[in-house]
Amino acid sequence: MATEPETSSPEKPIFSPTDSFSNSTETLDQHPTPWIDYAISQAGVYQKNIDETLNSALEASRSWLSQFRATGSAHLSQTIDSVEDFKSNYADYEKIFLAKIREGASVAASHPLITGGVATALGLVVLKGPRRFFYYKSLRLLMSEESLLNRAHIEVKELRHAIDVLKAESQKLERVRGEKDEVGIGDNENHSLNKYQTHI
Repeated sequence: MATEPETSSPEKPIFSPTDSFSNSTETLDQHPTPWIDYAISQAGVYQKNIDETLNSALEASRSWLSQFRATGSAHLSQTIDSVEDFKSNYADYEKIFLAKIREGASVAASHPLITGGVATALGLVVLKGPRRFFYYKSLRLLMSEESLLNRAHIEVKELRHAIDVLKAESQKLERVRGEKDEVGIGDNENHSLNKYQTHI
């Protein structure tokens, strides 16, 4: 009971000219490729998104401007009021300050000895020259002669040491200059070499 394949349907040839022609007319009636449709639909979606975004941005800016217009005048009037209050307070403080200065001047004019003493004391304390003068004068009064002499000896030793160091340096420089003269730096090459070494 072997079953044989049914051969009732006529076999189609693999290639027939009429068949390919009929297929080509069917493909012309249909859209050539589906990705073009997809691209067109995506372009429409993007265009819609851009329009919605632009409209929402415009709406937000309109609402911000309307809010600014509504509250701007209130803020401006509040700022103007604050400036006027500050001006009136400043004028009051200025009057008080000038009144205190006038009162101080009238007190100073009525007590000239006290005013002169205070001015002299402030001059001695504030100014550098008189302050230094009084410092050294009071230092000499309070210190003994021995301590002053001891201090002077220490300063003289420091000065002598500094002078000795300077003398030693000048002797070294004279010795180096003499050695250069003995070698004879008359050549341009040696002269340029010495310039190079001194810059290093």
